Order: sequence, then C-alpha cells, then structure tokens
Amino acid sequence: MAQNKLGCFSFPAIIVLAIIGSSFVQTFLPVSSFTSFAIVLLTFSWILGKIQDSNQKKSNWRYMIYSGFVIIFILGIRYAITTIPTFQETQQPEISEDIYREKVLEKGDSIMLLRQKRAWTDNYGNSFEGKFSVREKEYISSKTAYANNSQKHKQQTWGKLYQYLATSDTPKLDLILEELEKIKTKNKLNPFEFAEMVVTFIQDIPYAFVFDTACQSPDKYEDSIRILLEKCKDCCIGRIPFGIQNPVGFMGNLKGDCDTRTVIIYAILSHFGYDVAILNSDYYKHSILGLHIPAKGKFKIKNGKRYYVWETTNKYFTIGTLPKNFDNINHWYFVLTNT
Repeated sequence: MAQNKLGCFSFPAIIVLAIIGSSFVQTFLPVSSFTSFAIVLLTFSWILGKIQDSNQKKSNWRYMIYSGFVIIFILGIRYAITTIPTFQETQQPEISEDIYREKVLEKGDSIMLLRQKRAWTDNYGNSFEGKFSVREKEYISSKTAYANNSQKHKQQTWGKLYQYLATSDTPKLDLILEELEKIKTKNKLNPFEFAEMVVTFIQDIPYAFVFDTACQSPDKYEDSIRILLEKCKDCCIGRIPFGIQNPVGFMGNLKGDCDTRTVIIYAILSHFGYDVAILNSDYYKHSILGLHIPAKGKFKIKNGKRYYVWETTNKYFTIGTLPKNFDNINHWYFVLTNT
C-alpha cells in the first residue's frame, strides 16, 4: 500500500517540515510566523493526503483534519496567554505607575505594549480620552539606540539633536498617532482644535526632571528642584543623554521636562502637516513650542511668518501666552523649524 511506502513520513514529520518551511514563506510573504506555519502545515497535509490515497477516487482528508486541530490548539494557547492579566510588579523603576503592560496580537504575533489610559480637558473645556501605547520592544530599542549614538551628537546643535530624535522616533509613535487621529475624527476637530488637543495632552502629563547624571536626593539641588522632588520622589529620571528623553521613551515612562515635551509635540504636529518650531532660551533655561497658525498673543517671526509661542510644561497655558517668569519674547530664539 502507498501508506506503507511512506514509512516514517507521518504527521509528526509534517509538523517538523512546516516549522522549517515557515521561515522560507516569511522570506517571500509579509506574514507572521504563525500564519506562515499554518500555510505550510495545511499545504503538506493536503499533499500527503493526495499521495496516500492516489489510488482512490477521493482524497484522504485525515491529515488536513489533524492540522486543523493543531492550529486550533495553538490559537487557544495564544488566546489564553494574551488574555491573562499582565500587570506585573517587575516593571522597570523608571516607568510611571500610570503605565501598565498589556499583551496584544499584532499581525498574528503576540507583543507587549506599554499603555496609558488618559483623560484630560483642553483649555476651552473640551474633554478627551484615549488609550495610548508604545511597543515595549521599541521603547527599549529606541532608548538603547539613542544612548549608543549620543557621542555622535555631542558636537551638534540643539536643533540637530531635536530633529534626530523626532525623525528617528516618529515611525515608532504610530500607535499614538493612530489614537490621536481617532480622537480628531470622533470630535470633528479643525486644525486649531486638533493642535490644542495635542498640546494639552502633553501638558496634562505631570512634570519630571530629566538629568544626564543619576538622580540624587532632593537636598543636593537648588530650591526650585528640591521643592518639587520633596513632594514627588519619582519625578526624576537620570542618566539620559543631554538631559532630554526621546519621544518613545517619554511615552513609555511619562517622565519629561521642557524640551522632552517640545520635541514630541514637534514630532506629532509635523506628522500631521503643521508648520511648527522649537524655541529655546539660554536666559530662562527653558524650551517652548512655536506654531505658525492663526492665533493671538506672543509670537516670534522667522522667514516672514509668525510663530505663536506655546508653553508645554504647565497646564492651562493657551497658545500665545507664557508664564510671567519667562515671558520676555526677546530672550527666545529659534533652534528648529520643519519648513
């Protein structure tokens, strides 16, 4: 019989071949490892069924049925793993308590997200909410790449550093950008309202100091820093190159100061087509946003265009307004524009 001629070439052998063959499928098709495994497994099962019953009028579907059970079993295991609560106590100390880890399926593969549920109100009383996520793998890889490349940026200007961070991280902010797009569509926001929503989203995140050295005890710092750290011991993250977090890092741990915030807003609004800038002040030791959009208030002119200034570290500051302790517009200068 044909079955005897096949010898040890049985269903377990099909599974082994499917595992090996799945890597070749992924070379030619943009599918997950599980999908490629299922394709190869079903293909080999069908072929073996045809070989074993080549002398019969109808095909033997026994191996196809076995394959179906294997696929269902794997899907069940994946579903169970994905839905098991993953709120672990082993989070990295640098991550805010507002961040939680959650496993999800993405294109057939199980991945871990760093997620935050946020609800905030803009400066005009409009309320928004959403779930914002970055992939944990990209959170780690982007911070590692930033640290490893920090030596290359030592001689660069602030503007070039900001542009590097925005350009390298924007693709990894895709889940954040998708959620913001959903909020925009749901609330039918016009360009000004959308910019207001984005800026207040970042303003609503509590302030944290970002140092290029290790965080120390509050008494080691000047009064303005000491007072905040005495109230919030976790409002500090250290050993960050140049004292500024990359955007994915900020969204993964919610620890950000002035230029950490201006860079991520710059990246987001640039993605959505806004004419945006970052302004720094050596006098005030601070960083703010500039936006070329119809508005009122304080502005700086560059290339004949008015960029209205926007404070990003404090709530309730609208476009064109600055805190009184650094509101002299003459002390501000452009470090980066996207046009």
